Amino acid sequence: GEGFWSRSVAFLKSQSGARSLAPREGTDPDAVLSRAEAALNAGDLAAAITELDGLPEGGKTRMAEWVALAQRRLAALDALPALSSQID
Repeated sequence: GEGFWSRSVAFLKSQSGARSLAPREGTDPDAVLSRAEAALNAGDLAAAITELDGLPEGGKTRMAEWVALAQRRLAALDALPALSSQID
């Protein structure tokens, strides 16, 4: 923002590492992470992965290992019904 308070709040957030606790609109990393966390809390791993794709390249790099593990989990969950039917 342009006002003193907007700049002050932005400065404090950047210095403290604070980020949104509730999902919010936008394309900045804080907004993307807030929506990904909300999807994860709702049990929607696929949506969380999709949201993380909206991060800038640096964020994607930092989240790459987690995303790979989450994708492996999704693949395992998707394969579970077929495996279960083979056992029955």
